[in-house]
Amino acid sequence: MRDRIRLVDALRGLALAGIVIVHFGEQYLGFMPPPDHRTYAIHGTLDGVLEGLAWVLIRGKGFGLFSLLFGLSFALQMQSADRRDPSRDFRPRFAWRLLILFGIGCLHGLFYCGDILTVYALLGLPLIAFYRVRDRWLFVLAAVLLIGTPRVVSRALVGPESPEQAKVERQRQDEVAARHWQALASGRVRRIAWNNATDGFRGKWDFQFGAFGRGYQTFALFLLGLWAGRRRVFEDVEAHLDLWRRLRRGTGWCTLALPFLMAAVFLAGRAMSGASTAGAPASAAGGGAEGPSLTSWPVIAGLCLFDVWNGIMTLFYVSVFVLLFQRPRWQPWLLRCAAVGRMALSSYVTQTLIGAFVFFGFGLGLLGKVGNAVTLPAGAALFVLQMWACAWWLERFRFGPLEWLWRSLTWLRVEPFRAKVRPVAVSSPAA
Repeated sequence: MRDRIRLVDALRGLALAGIVIVHFGEQYLGFMPPPDHRTYAIHGTLDGVLEGLAWVLIRGKGFGLFSLLFGLSFALQMQSADRRDPSRDFRPRFAWRLLILFGIGCLHGLFYCGDILTVYALLGLPLIAFYRVRDRWLFVLAAVLLIGTPRVVSRALVGPESPEQAKVERQRQDEVAARHWQALASGRVRRIAWNNATDGFRGKWDFQFGAFGRGYQTFALFLLGLWAGRRRVFEDVEAHLDLWRRLRRGTGWCTLALPFLMAAVFLAGRAMSGASTAGAPASAAGGGAEGPSLTSWPVIAGLCLFDVWNGIMTLFYVSVFVLLFQRPRWQPWLLRCAAVGRMALSSYVTQTLIGAFVFFGFGLGLLGKVGNAVTLPAGAALFVLQMWACAWWLERFRFGPLEWLWRSLTWLRVEPFRAKVRPVAVSSPAA
């Protein structure tokens, strides 16, 4: 039990490492940049190289792992409740827990419009209905969502944008993006909060359920995490070593192979675009300097393949981490992430508050003034600092501050906060 829980905590910490590095690279913009700041994070060749490496190796993987572990935590909490009292249904309590998380996320979203807590809270509600669904159907639905089926269906039903529609939509998006940038740079807290609660909130949900479809991927990973919790693949790794080795091998080969397929789709899309728009102005081609249309079939195919590749690469990282965790030489090093994982909610919100101070106008105001060569290492350094700070905190307190608040509100009683004895790096499944 102890190793399984420590493994999950360490994986959650790894996810937060990826998240903070990516968010620092984005400088907590949480939105598309306006036209005059398209390359705000690239100030030189090194910045461009790091941007590419971050896209390939990190972007989307931290969120993917965090989502997988959210589904796993749901399964562990339900199982723990069943063991405590099989006659009581924990699902209403979990729904209440999600409503509290939504409230915390709304407050967090006033500082960072890319907040994921509200998304997890709302997508967690339908997850409750899948608790007793058979494994095969969990896999079928997860696969349908991960390959981008909702995106394809939406494109088929709505149809492509006309050049005029695309131009008007781009102009609207550019105006909103400029307004968002100006709000963050202004340093006026009320203006930032209002913009995040309006334009930012709408933009977040468009990103989740629009052409990019992040929300569908999130729910698919919830389902895979639920399956993993049922099968106890993290709890009893020794009994599932063959599964983990096959997963590492299969996802490793797919991680290498899929980029070639994506490149083929990209080249085919460029060729099709050139053939279909020969002699037409760039704005009518759905591409040019303004970028390709998100409703064109080659772009839709490319987005679907990229999502699949992100999901597969996330599973590859998980399998490598789990197998390394079984080695006595590696385990102490990997466990350094566990304290951050135990305080995941507090750590995530703290990352935002520090990032907002660093980049927004009310703090250091570095938005757009520094590149990836500064921001990506800074994000990594913040995570290292959090590893030390969270370990220090958990020597003195049972929970992180937001974890304590969340738990107390969940059970409608004040939970003990201070640690009575020096704790081992272990968290309960219901934590």
